[in-house]
Amino acid sequence: MKKPIMSVSGIRGKVGEDLSFELLRAVAFIQTKLSGGKKIVIGRDTRPSGENVEKALCQGVRAAGGEPVSIGIATTPTTCFATKHFAASGGIIITASHNPHPYNGYKPVHSSGRLFNAVESQKLYGEYDKGNFPSDAEFEKFSDAPAKIETSAVEAHINAILKNVNVNLIKNAKIKVAVDAINGAASGAFPQLLSALGVEYEGVNCKLDGDFTHNPEPRPAHLGDLADLLKSKSGFWGGFAFDPDGDRLATMGENGEAICEEMTLALSMMSVLASKKSDIATNLSTSMVIDDVAKNFGVSVVRTKIGEANVVDAIREKNILLGGEGNGGVIYPAVSMVRDGLAGLALIIECMAKNGKKLTQLTSQYKEYPIVKEKISIDGLNPSEVLAKLTDIFAAEKIDTQDGLKIVYDDGWVHIRSSNTEPIMRVYAEGITQKRADELAKKVMDKIK
Repeated sequence: MKKPIMSVSGIRGKVGEDLSFELLRAVAFIQTKLSGGKKIVIGRDTRPSGENVEKALCQGVRAAGGEPVSIGIATTPTTCFATKHFAASGGIIITASHNPHPYNGYKPVHSSGRLFNAVESQKLYGEYDKGNFPSDAEFEKFSDAPAKIETSAVEAHINAILKNVNVNLIKNAKIKVAVDAINGAASGAFPQLLSALGVEYEGVNCKLDGDFTHNPEPRPAHLGDLADLLKSKSGFWGGFAFDPDGDRLATMGENGEAICEEMTLALSMMSVLASKKSDIATNLSTSMVIDDVAKNFGVSVVRTKIGEANVVDAIREKNILLGGEGNGGVIYPAVSMVRDGLAGLALIIECMAKNGKKLTQLTSQYKEYPIVKEKISIDGLNPSEVLAKLTDIFAAEKIDTQDGLKIVYDDGWVHIRSSNTEPIMRVYAEGITQKRADELAKKVMDKIK
């Protein structure tokens, strides 16, 4: 069987094709050994294959002398939070994030509650490549059931969020929102959070059955159900959409207006920076609007290489109070050191309450720069060679090569890099107009083809 993609973003593949239970069991064994052979927290999103993956992981953890603790269906941030909260030596998230069925995957969690960084991931995969794990026959001697089922993880995570927002202010604002949870892991958590905040809500796709009724990536073009709900009734302050594992959050205007996912971090910044001053950490491909918000509050933006782990490293090293990515990922270290859609939801609602404004009133305070997010197949090509060629072509421009190639102009930028999870090049471009963003993306993509 062909190996799945194994990167700093975790392991991801199609169950039964390139992602096998045997591989995942072996990796769980190795992670448990490397972390000291103790308690390992396991959470999963709502994909039907998740239950069988969990059984394989339990065998792997047990074979390494560890104690597998299942928290059942839980968002990625809840699983990360629970790993630290329950003093586990590590955690595992069963999810393929925004990828559709039949994809599933494995995200390793550090004992501190953050995801593995590149060095830790490579060590884990290196041990797998060396074959440092038992035979299938040896694994089968161990039970595939968790040693313990822990049911309080979601409540503990929500309580941590509530301690870091102004609950009374939010309750007094009498806010009503609409939510699309794509029948993913957030479906079982956001209602508890909103109820505790005194926020009225209506939802679509909020079952825990894993039926992803639209493209799982929470972009405006995929959120027709949410838009229809917002347009059908009055009284909403805005709409929110999660991805399947709840680490990303998108917003939508109160009347179904599209809002770019880049605004999720900007809105969260408006809430945090109104009461606390801190630089903001984000990656090279995140919108220029982050710089605009930071400038308005008198703080700076720290740009990192792409990848959640790199943003987390900057947050930790510089004691930054908020960070995130332009894909709807908000990292609020007061709660968890991972992209946290639930924390982002609470922060943005707090922002609405602080200002007494609905979502479109808040987003209209800043220019939403047109941004193009494209991808182009490089199947069969060497990503390094493609980037080297592009770097030579654009050598006369202002470039940044700390992660792929970013070309910066006075009126926009374009960033090209290879994907961690697919044989593609991602091309992100932003401009002061849609035409300029399109031109910048096309300029580079034409050179790749």
